[in-house]
Amino acid sequence: MLQRHAVVGVMGLALTTSAGCYSGVGEFGKDDAGLDGGDDAGEDAGEDAGEDVGDDGLGPVDELPADSTRFARLTHQQWENTVQDLLMLDEPTGLSSELRADPFVGGFVFDNNASSLEVDQALWSGYQRAAVELAEMVANDPTIIANIAPDTGADEDTRAHDFVTNFGARAFRRPLTDIEVADYTALFDRGPELYEDTAGFEAGVRLVLEGMLQSPHFIYRVESSDEIVEGVIPLGSWEIAARLSYFLWNSMPDDDLFAAAASDELRDPEAVRAQALRMLESPRAERVVEHFHHQLLQVDKFASADPSPAFYPEAPEDLGMLAIEEHQQFLRHTVFDRDGSWRDLLTSTETFVNDELAAVYGLEGTFGPDFGLVELPASERRGLFTQIGFLAANSTSVNPDPIHRGVFMAKHVSCIPIAAPPDDIPALPVPDPTQTNREAIVALTEVEGSECVACHSQLINPYGFPFESYDSTGAFRTMDNGKTVDAAATVALSTGPTTVNNALDLIDAMAEDPGVHHCYAEHWLEFAMARPYEEIDEPLTERLATESLEDLGVKELLVELAVSRPFLTRSAQEMQ
Repeated sequence: MLQRHAVVGVMGLALTTSAGCYSGVGEFGKDDAGLDGGDDAGEDAGEDAGEDVGDDGLGPVDELPADSTRFARLTHQQWENTVQDLLMLDEPTGLSSELRADPFVGGFVFDNNASSLEVDQALWSGYQRAAVELAEMVANDPTIIANIAPDTGADEDTRAHDFVTNFGARAFRRPLTDIEVADYTALFDRGPELYEDTAGFEAGVRLVLEGMLQSPHFIYRVESSDEIVEGVIPLGSWEIAARLSYFLWNSMPDDDLFAAAASDELRDPEAVRAQALRMLESPRAERVVEHFHHQLLQVDKFASADPSPAFYPEAPEDLGMLAIEEHQQFLRHTVFDRDGSWRDLLTSTETFVNDELAAVYGLEGTFGPDFGLVELPASERRGLFTQIGFLAANSTSVNPDPIHRGVFMAKHVSCIPIAAPPDDIPALPVPDPTQTNREAIVALTEVEGSECVACHSQLINPYGFPFESYDSTGAFRTMDNGKTVDAAATVALSTGPTTVNNALDLIDAMAEDPGVHHCYAEHWLEFAMARPYEEIDEPLTERLATESLEDLGVKELLVELAVSRPFLTRSAQEMQ
């Protein structure tokens, strides 16, 4: 059996325990990476810097990229997807579950913050084990060998060379340099002497796989372009192909995208637009849009919905899981079947239910165990935030939770900063027989002179109280503790204080609020760029928000982001 240090020693490409600290071109610079950073790309870009729109097709010249890492480590899901696509497997290997979990980064919604995705000793060991296991699996599977190293009838040396160059280009998402081809070919030749249980050609494949799957050029997306053109650094076609594929598919480029990179088409934004439109027709894009909204809307939290059987004896035992299924089907239908916008996600009265959810919604008719499209009562429901998942997940087992509902809407939908609560806050009280749930919350949080009153009375409670018309299961209600539900509030929107009578008014007002569309665009920019939002992002975000407010579809918003100057370039400040 190959010793664990063999690949590291021969190739010199394995990550070290400080690999998460790569901070410049250095070892993985332009020549080493084999990336053509500039050439004549964008020679005519921005001939007149005074014009609002550049001549390079990259949109307004004030939309500039922020500084970001040149070495974006793959997330565990991206690693899993990439392994599956690289090895042409029918299903994921599941090995990503054995990698040490990445820590949660406070203040960043998504799992792909490149500046925080480091490689420590534990993760490096996990990558090593996975590489060894995958290489052994491939070497013992003739079908995989035939797919990644097809036998064209050439002699074995030619076949080995073709495997190294072709597989290497797919693994590193760029052509290998001559030095890399020579090194990996030499490694291939050592395979038979290092494995007692693997035949000649398969042994070479096995050793090369171990080496490439441990290389930083596989584990990271390396961007080494460094030529400044009109104030920015245009990315090369191979780099753009990788950015685009990991944004829209959460995986490596496919053959069409590689071909576009090889012919250097992706320096043209219109070619990028065509690729993005093609990619958005794939089920892979559906999974990415679902992944984005799952994190943004905290959909995993739906599973924890647990209404008390004593108070809600007819609530489904698996209410949370049913709500997740409803959410997923609604999202796919609205964004992909209807080419819907953020406004549609906020205001649509359509959803998907089975017999159990239909009962919670109070729908009349015949329903079975399978989910089907229905129209909810327009007098009770509007979009994502009056659906079962959000409402039930943000409730106690007995009562609605206007605090958590309000905090979520303010922070994640309006992007209003909410300070963390003090450490010694008491638990929510059980309303006495004379109080509604709202009255109990007011008594707890809006005491004059308390440290709670400012945030709660002005920001949190006004966003939460409109949802008092929905109980802990998400069912609609008009009475609470024998009193008529009071769901009115004055909410802080970007256009100013807005009075609403209930959640429907709130959702309608938010759907027309520029700040809510700005917040949604801001989240997508963070997700696409794999970094926190920066002030320099404001011009692009403002443009996308304006178009979203005018009903730009979610898919179209992603295309506009993908062809923008910040997505297709790097910051010139990195070279200073």
